[in-house]
Amino acid sequence: MKIFLVISILFFVSFTSLGYGGERFIPLELFTGGEIRSDTEIKFTKANLVFGDKKRKKIIGPEDWEHPYTGEKIKVYKRTRKSQSGLKTQLFSITNDGQCIGRVWDSRRGGRVIKNGCKFPLGVWKEGETRTFLGSSGGKPRKIELKILKLGKKQKDSVKFNWKLYDGSGTLMDNNDYTFSPGKAMSGLKDH
Repeated sequence: MKIFLVISILFFVSFTSLGYGGERFIPLELFTGGEIRSDTEIKFTKANLVFGDKKRKKIIGPEDWEHPYTGEKIKVYKRTRKSQSGLKTQLFSITNDGQCIGRVWDSRRGGRVIKNGCKFPLGVWKEGETRTFLGSSGGKPRKIELKILKLGKKQKDSVKFNWKLYDGSGTLMDNNDYTFSPGKAMSGLKDH
């Protein structure tokens, strides 16, 4: 009986970790456009990708960045975007206990440090699942809400999610649906 119970538990764990039951592992390489590995470890892997319909976006890294207030050195990916108003640069790192990759610095508005940013889900998520994260941008409180809209079953499947940003009073500031695809990084954006 004990052997049957152990086998049943192992089968269930294997079954759900492969993406059945509406959940799966979302790798960091889906965000960076890097080659997706078969393991389920979140780790910084090399990225050097130009992407987007007009090829104006680029992500490179990882590289070391020194936090301007704490002096802490952390690994980041640098994402840039060329536009008519100039070059926008954002630095991303793993945040919120490995549940996301989020901005830690943004060049807009003179440059600002971001605490507990969350721009892309990492690790095991379920389709339809919503998670909320509290942080700050330029010292102002922010709340971020991620909801998985389309998950797929395999690590190499595209992921579509809704990203909402609220200010400290709870007012919605931004509401976007993002799609990330293997080898392409962000492949779709719908602004609500």
